[in-house]
Amino acid sequence: MSVNELGVARPGNLDDERAIQRLVRHYADVCDEMYDPVKLAPLFTEDAVWEASSENGTSDFGVHRGRQAIHDFFAGVSSQIVHAHHIVMSAEIDVVEPGVSATGRWNTFVLMKLADDEHAVTANEAKLMSAVYRHTYRCDDGVWRFKHLHVHTLFDLRLPQIG
Repeated sequence: MSVNELGVARPGNLDDERAIQRLVRHYADVCDEMYDPVKLAPLFTEDAVWEASSENGTSDFGVHRGRQAIHDFFAGVSSQIVHAHHIVMSAEIDVVEPGVSATGRWNTFVLMKLADDEHAVTANEAKLMSAVYRHTYRCDDGVWRFKHLHVHTLFDLRLPQIG
């Protein structure tokens, strides 16, 4: 049973919700392991869309359509990111059709060190992003995958890195 924005219980499928939570957590973990495209691509449907935008243009990573394009994007971006740590929280999952489709919204903080950060003031800075993830999911052959992942960065900060 899940709860809507007003706190009212609505029918759902707890197993589907838990599987989707594991999918999102696994995605974040793989991103934190240098964005391995071989591990990330299978988390998406063949016709998936991955996109990233931001309020001020400092975290726009474009729109990538299809599993292969998503793989190729992560293969390139992994060389630009020295370190990342995703903290995903406040999950809102709506199972639209049990075992078939769902939507989700997550808040996240991402701490990131870029190899070449054009917005950094000093070389020893890390980036802290606050973002909202909006997803649609599809379950194919019993496996939940991202159909559409949109991350929208609300703000990012540059912080001095210690150590």
